[in-house]
Parts: sequence; C-alpha cells; structure tokens
Amino acid sequence: MRAAHASVGNRLGGRLAWSWAISALALQLFSVAGCTTPGAGTVANPDAAAYLDLILPARVEIQRYLTRPVSFAGDGEADGLEVVLAAYDGADDLTKAVGTFRFELQARRPGEQIGTQVASWTIGVDSQKALRTYRDRLSRFFTFPLQLDQKPLPAGRYLLAVWLHLPDQRRLYDEYEFDYDGRGAPPYQLR
Repeated sequence: MRAAHASVGNRLGGRLAWSWAISALALQLFSVAGCTTPGAGTVANPDAAAYLDLILPARVEIQRYLTRPVSFAGDGEADGLEVVLAAYDGADDLTKAVGTFRFELQARRPGEQIGTQVASWTIGVDSQKALRTYRDRLSRFFTFPLQLDQKPLPAGRYLLAVWLHLPDQRRLYDEYEFDYDGRGAPPYQLR
C-alpha cells in the first residue's frame, strides 16, 4: 500500500516539477531575452522568439453561435453579453491566452461604417486564477460575462470588437456583427 502511495506521490511530484520547469523557462525567455527596443515586440534571441511564436496565440475568434445578449438579473431583459471566444496558436490549435482583453460594443445604423459606442470592458487574464475564471478546461474556450451600465440593450444592429494585448506587445483582433430583436434574453448561467 505504501508503494502505491509513493508511486502516486512521485507522479504528482514529477508533474509539479515539470510544471515549474516550464514556468521558469517561459519566465526566463520573457525576462532574459528582452526586446530590441521598448514596445517593438521583437525578441533579440531567435530561439526565444521562435518559442514565443509557438506558444502565444496567433489569432482570437469570437464564437458567433455562442456569443449572445443575456439577462444577468434573470428577468428576460438583456442587461449584458456572454462573449465566448477562442485563442488559436500558429498551428491553428486551441491554446491558452494571457494578456489584456478589451471589448467594445457599438450600435450601428444601416449604412454606417462607424457606430456609436454603447459600452467597453477591459479584462486582464494574467494569473492562474484569471485563467480558471474565464477559460473552460473542457471546451478550451474563454467565456466573458460583460454587464451593461445602460440597461436594457435595445433592439438593433451591433458590432462587438475584441482586442487581445499580448505580453510581447502584439495585438490580436476580431469582430462580430449581430442583430438583436429586443425580445427576451436568456438568463446568464455561470459555467
């Protein structure tokens, strides 16, 4: 029985050590490699740059069939949005993302190229706690509950834009244009 417990402990210890090694390597690459000029987003060490390109997201995508107006109060009035998005690496595989997400909701009238800002939100994903809060481990999608200050959301055409500001100074962008008919919104359910 003790041998079985020791084996489990060794596996857990090995996983923990491996996790610490990966974290230390990433920290070393971010801190030691440095940038050629502040804010340039280019890493002086080519190996570190290749590694960062491999692990950091190359694009973000709002999941159009899952993102929707919701009712946080549960009364059917759209008082916010549930935004579901995915981060993809250079090989087009789902990946984790760290950085600052900025969301902007604009109301658009027919024929308008630039809408009127309805709301904006900034959410930092810069810790294990934030990753656990916003990223679903099963689907590997991020879910952001965004509450509106001006309630309820009126019927109309909207543009939702997202920017992800990465630690290496790059910015990723996606947008989603949708119509909301003003009818009842489903209640938001914490996942």
